[in-house]
Amino acid sequence: MLTFGSGKVKVRLYSDYFCSACAKLEAPLDEMVRDLVRKNKIALTFVDTPVHKHSPLYARYFLFILNEKKDLKHALAARVALFEAAQQAKIAEADKLEEFLKKKGMIFAPFDVVPVFKGLEVLFREDSIKATPTCVILTGAKKETFQGLNPIITALGKLK
Repeated sequence: MLTFGSGKVKVRLYSDYFCSACAKLEAPLDEMVRDLVRKNKIALTFVDTPVHKHSPLYARYFLFILNEKKDLKHALAARVALFEAAQQAKIAEADKLEEFLKKKGMIFAPFDVVPVFKGLEVLFREDSIKATPTCVILTGAKKETFQGLNPIITALGKLK
């Protein structure tokens, strides 16, 4: 559900909507990942990482939005809206977040997210995630981990 593209290189992007460095990563990430997915170079998985106490709420709504329409362009627009809700509006309640997302044109289809969250927990452990933003790139048997804005942008740039 959270993976876009079918390239041989697997890219897992760990972020938290309340992380200011993660928010700064979104703009440069947008065109770069669209291009990599469009050219079938990567399979990109977004992994919402529960660092902040309200992060699970935002992760749930990201899943709800993708449940309505699974499309990379839509997912990136949803991430922009969710980062705005967290970083600028500082929304902490579900009803206010829903209202905010509806104003942004986001449609969502609620479902039981527990199985998805359990799958994400496996990835957290497998990739030993300790901070956001983190990008894990798997090329065959090789696994590389990059943390922070510039290292992630540089690593993804090399995949072009």
